[in-house]
Amino acid sequence: MTQPRNIIETLRDRRTRLAMPQEELSRRSGVSLSTVKRVLSGETRAGFASVVAIAHALGVDLSPKEVVPADRMRWRQARAKAERLVGMVQATSGLESQGVDTEDIRLMIDRTVLDLLRGPRSALWAAI
Repeated sequence: MTQPRNIIETLRDRRTRLAMPQEELSRRSGVSLSTVKRVLSGETRAGFASVVAIAHALGVDLSPKEVVPADRMRWRQARAKAERLVGMVQATSGLESQGVDTEDIRLMIDRTVLDLLRGPRSALWAAI
C-alpha cells in the first residue's frame, strides 16, 4: 500500500481501513455529517478544528513529523526571493546586451539573501 500524500488522504485511508461509516465518524467526532463528507472529499470549506476532530475520532496523529526551524525557513524564503530578484536583473541585463557571468550572479544572490535577512521581516515575505 502506498503512503497517503496529504492529511485528507490519510483520513480517507484510515476510515476505509477501519470500515467506519461516515455517520459513525460524524457521531464520534462531533462534526456534522455534511462536514465529514466535505472534509473527506477534499473540499476546503471545512475548518481546521473539524479536521482535527475527525482525525482524533479516527485515531490519526496530526503532530508534525518534522518541524523546520524558523531561521531555516527565513533563509529558504530569502534565497528563493533573492534568486527571483537577481533573475529579473539578469534578464534586464541580457536585454541590454550586458551579460553577467555565473560567479557574479552567485555573489549577487548571496548578497541579496543577506540583505533580505538583515532587513525588515515584512520585506522578506512581501510579493515581488
